[in-house]
Amino acid sequence: MRATVCIPTVRPGTLGRTVRSVLDQTWQDWELLVVGQGDAAAEAVLRAAASEAAGHDPRVTYVHLTERGCSRARNAGTRLSSGEVIAFLDDDCEADPAWLETIVRAFDADPALGAVGGAVIGPAKLGPLASCPTVMPAEALYDPVVTPQRPPAGWDWIGANCAFRLAAAARVGPWDEVLGPGTPFPVGEDTDYKLRLEALGVRMLTTPRSRILHSSGVRAGRAALRSQRNYAMGNGVLAAKQTLAGDPRGRLWLRVTRRRCLTDWARRLRPQRLPIDLRHLLWFEVGYRRCRRQYEIDAAGLLRLRGSAAAGTVVQLRPPQEVESGHAANGR
Repeated sequence: MRATVCIPTVRPGTLGRTVRSVLDQTWQDWELLVVGQGDAAAEAVLRAAASEAAGHDPRVTYVHLTERGCSRARNAGTRLSSGEVIAFLDDDCEADPAWLETIVRAFDADPALGAVGGAVIGPAKLGPLASCPTVMPAEALYDPVVTPQRPPAGWDWIGANCAFRLAAAARVGPWDEVLGPGTPFPVGEDTDYKLRLEALGVRMLTTPRSRILHSSGVRAGRAALRSQRNYAMGNGVLAAKQTLAGDPRGRLWLRVTRRRCLTDWARRLRPQRLPIDLRHLLWFEVGYRRCRRQYEIDAAGLLRLRGSAAAGTVVQLRPPQEVESGHAANGR
């Protein structure tokens, strides 16, 4: 089974390690699409970082978008994929050598499987006022047809380590380009995609054997506070999107968040948590209200500004290029 790996990137300083971790995979039937984003100056440094890491491996292709957005980059990678499976890896992570083989063998073992999510592992210790997005899922299979809206205990995945059969990706459609890094709401695109897969009844596996190291994912000081704000606001946007779609879980999410942030500190006798919880609630409410006020959902299930003619943003996608030669890659 041929696999496409897609790395959306805006970080030339960490990109090289991510690319080299793909070159070191035990599964060798793959292509790598490095999808850079930004202006001409950003393209030059990102292309150079990808080229240096790839050497002369013909399986590595660099693509550039003139507008930033992780969801846009994932959509571009999906459109250009020639594999049966597409796996996504963030540019501040490094894949375990068996990462891709674990994913491919899971799809091989279950022809009905549409998605695989794995572990994202952070450093053993974090300093004060620091955070790092991580997940350690259980070995768990979720079939929404059998247990609608009731995933098994420990089942979870995030965008830094996820893979999809191309047929399943075609069914769910594009990642929502209003959500995720580089957008007005810089988190939540993976949870939104998860909910849309669930709504379609796509069978999904999580496994801790598919391992990614979040080697450059620590956010400290102001960056940590900004990350916490983004996650709170992003969750509010997702709750609002569910509400706009008529899903009662949106308003339930809002009520539960309000109750938790306003009362948990007292129940746990931890008054020092109150300022943190109130800050979380503030940004959750900001995201919820902003999304409800300014956005609507189109026929494809994507957010768009109210009154706009079409969802998403049209971006310039430059022809795919082999990083070492600059010529069209893989006959595309």
